[in-house]
Amino acid sequence: MNANMEAQINLSIKTQWGNVVTLWVIGIFAAMQFAKFSIAYDSLLAMYHVKPTLIGFSVSSVGVVGLLFGAAAGVVFNTLSYRSVLITSLIIGAGTSLIQSMTPNFSIILISRFIEGLSQLGIVVAAPTLMLKTSEPRHHALVMGLWGTFFGVAFTVAGGLGNHILKTQGFNTLCLLHAALAVPLLLYCYFFIADKPPGGKVPKALSAANLLKATIQVYKSPRTSLPGWVFMFHTSMYVALLTFVPRMAPNESIMNFLFIILPVSSMSGTFLSGILSQWVLKPPSLLMFAYLGILVTTVLAVMLQSYGYLFAGAAILLLLIAGTVQGSVFTLIPYLSRHESDQAMGNGSIAQFGNLGATIGPPMFAFSIDLFAQSGLLILIGGLSIAGCCVSVIARRI
Repeated sequence: MNANMEAQINLSIKTQWGNVVTLWVIGIFAAMQFAKFSIAYDSLLAMYHVKPTLIGFSVSSVGVVGLLFGAAAGVVFNTLSYRSVLITSLIIGAGTSLIQSMTPNFSIILISRFIEGLSQLGIVVAAPTLMLKTSEPRHHALVMGLWGTFFGVAFTVAGGLGNHILKTQGFNTLCLLHAALAVPLLLYCYFFIADKPPGGKVPKALSAANLLKATIQVYKSPRTSLPGWVFMFHTSMYVALLTFVPRMAPNESIMNFLFIILPVSSMSGTFLSGILSQWVLKPPSLLMFAYLGILVTTVLAVMLQSYGYLFAGAAILLLLIAGTVQGSVFTLIPYLSRHESDQAMGNGSIAQFGNLGATIGPPMFAFSIDLFAQSGLLILIGGLSIAGCCVSVIARRI
């Protein structure tokens, strides 16, 4: 009876593309929380006269909340309204950007960044879950492919329009505009996104013991933990690829070209993954081939390092394939989990493991390249690709 009811509900859902696109823009707002400080690194150094490591920490500190509480958030949000989580997250995000626009003492900036992490975590768990909720099952892969582009789009916009605003109007205006972006998104959420009654699979009395028990269940279930594991191998290499691959170029002009084009190539691969998952390959198979493709194109790039634009072509192909991993991970969630609560916990595991990978990846690659030169890049990408491929094979068997 329950299965019949669920089938009838699924048939009655019509994809609400206005909601899907707005939720995607909310994801871009969340990614801008990283991007605005990333592009303002030099400006912040000049403004605050603190050690570069502290400025670097201010860039990454937004992800600390997700690193610590990503899986737990997926559990807690099942007992709440995802719409309410989004509205609260947007209010927190707008408030912290407003505080940052006043250029307060640097200690307040750091505190605001940790608080901003609550906003970022709420959005990256609730928004994709609502995107799935407001779309037909036959569109889930396409919708998740679109969602997977939010980080790349945010950094592309920040690198272009954001940099222009920063240079002409200053850091204050950049933060004010980021806060202002939340206003129309808040209004849309309030008036047009349907609410979800509270109550997921976890106990309503969220004591520390109950929360810990439910969080452990996220890790124990392959349907909710595998997307996080696959994503961790990707995020461990992704920032490193964008950072170190352009620096392998034989001359400065190609290096500068790659710094611009590689994020766009990656973003294209992410959106392409949604199309491929929708009509060509199931997400686990696409992930398996993508990880193998990363390994092959990395070898190719290293071999062509001295050949100018042939190397650039291999690097672009490498990031295109890497981008398909990012999109495929998000399409893996509805493939493995049919229930809304499981999908939220899958997004929580992605938030936690993704932040873990992004934290450990760059220093790990820097250390390896320092020891073994370009061979260090190849060794680490090879190991991460094989690990990702193995987890994808496990996902195929579920």
